[in-house]
Amino acid sequence: MAGIQNGQIPTLANIINSGVAVLTGTSTAGTLGSNTNGVTIYTAGAYGGRVYSLTGVTSSTVTVNTYIYILKGSTVIPIGFVNIPLSSGNTFAARFNVDYLDGVNILGLPQDNTGKRYIPLMPNDVLRATTLANIASGSAWLTAHGADYQQILP
Repeated sequence: MAGIQNGQIPTLANIINSGVAVLTGTSTAGTLGSNTNGVTIYTAGAYGGRVYSLTGVTSSTVTVNTYIYILKGSTVIPIGFVNIPLSSGNTFAARFNVDYLDGVNILGLPQDNTGKRYIPLMPNDVLRATTLANIASGSAWLTAHGADYQQILP
């Protein structure tokens, strides 16, 4: 079986993939521009993928600042910095989760043919997140849904 050949471009991401990252306590506090204490949200397949949905919720009693990036081997590629307001998606009063791909939280993302923003990932790229400070109480959950590209046969 041959893989993608020179000149072939995968055009259909249709192998369903998803992931959840749990950010809590002191173990996920990181630094902008580094992979320190990063938590994996989504790992692209052997031919790459697209993250079509990235949302965050928290049970913390304070705002949780998250740093989103792609880890390509040992290289950190920053995507954005998003805060999750206290108790977002956790209580009736603050029931709305945060949409990272809404065009407000992370700027400059590409759009598909329907106008939906997505995060493109190359083969085996890892979408990761850290918090910028320790979460004293509660946790934050980031959920990604997407699809990986399939192999193109000659």
